[in-house]
Amino acid sequence: MQDVENLFLEVGKAIDDRDISVAKALLEEILLIDPGYGRAHNHLGWIYETKIKDFKRAKRHYELAIKFCKGTYPVVFVNYGYLLIEFGDLEEALKIIEEGLLVPGADKATLFYQKGKIAEHQQNYAQAFRTYQLAQKMNFNKDFHTMLVNEMNRVQRKMGFWDKLKLWF
Repeated sequence: MQDVENLFLEVGKAIDDRDISVAKALLEEILLIDPGYGRAHNHLGWIYETKIKDFKRAKRHYELAIKFCKGTYPVVFVNYGYLLIEFGDLEEALKIIEEGLLVPGADKATLFYQKGKIAEHQQNYAQAFRTYQLAQKMNFNKDFHTMLVNEMNRVQRKMGFWDKLKLWF
């Protein structure tokens, strides 16, 4: 198992160096040694999603990461949530986000932000606004805070009179 951990550290360095092909090869090597190494599945999911644009493989690796990590690697819920929202699988995204919110160490601000995005996709603007407010309360990053303020302002502009009234009750 020590070899796998060392290889995983090399993956981080390769990603930091933007050497994605080396990172991918190392992740594949890790999975040959330990097919149940969930963090490697998460990183491969991210590579397939953001670099290779193979969304079917990305989805599969995120699912395997959740399965094998058993709630010990919270970032996978954020990554998988983004993918599901991007492809309009809002029901599954909401399920994954809710599961992620229960994981210790989860980035609750980002998960609530994702829930806000889902509400906005469903044109439930008052709910989106309130959920962005929850994200703001969980956030400790100045840039993310600014982005949330912009999201809330944008959603308010979409709201009709009755939606705006709902914010007060």
